[in-house]
Amino acid sequence: MCWLYDDKAQPLSIQAGDGAPFRLPYKGKQLVNVDFCSAPFNVEDLTLLQNFVDVLEGYSTDDLGTSVEEASLCAAAFVRFGCPQMPQSWHFQKSNIEEWAPERHICELNSGFDDGLFLIIDRDDEFASCLLLSGDMKLSPIKTIKQYHVIKVLHNRLLPSTLEMRQTMLSSQQLA
Repeated sequence: MCWLYDDKAQPLSIQAGDGAPFRLPYKGKQLVNVDFCSAPFNVEDLTLLQNFVDVLEGYSTDDLGTSVEEASLCAAAFVRFGCPQMPQSWHFQKSNIEEWAPERHICELNSGFDDGLFLIIDRDDEFASCLLLSGDMKLSPIKTIKQYHVIKVLHNRLLPSTLEMRQTMLSSQQLA
């Protein structure tokens, strides 16, 4: 596997085999540290990719709105090459959850216009960077976030995903 970068065409792609490269949805201005034409995946890239696959593999493509592979590749690419972001919490309604458990990697965000399913790709004590798994999401009458794009928000905007809650209920029923 290797990263491919061409600032004239679609900027960043991943070559995973002999087939056509997988084109990532990120524009050049959304990326940093892409001063190469071709670069091999390193151990950190593969570890990131595997971590995201591990989080998502229990969900179906129908549940996620995307394939585990595409979402994981986009998440790994953004963690590796995505520009640092300023928080944009004001787009989303507050949740009543005081503390977000570190083992929770799937969340929902609600803008009041739309809600979306997100993968938390990075977090610190205050903020979480969230990659949109579901289709495009309306943030305001004039702004939309596209699938696989990342937005940084305060933890108090994260909502438990109905998908995760449904899986927890199914697991509990199977144990009973």
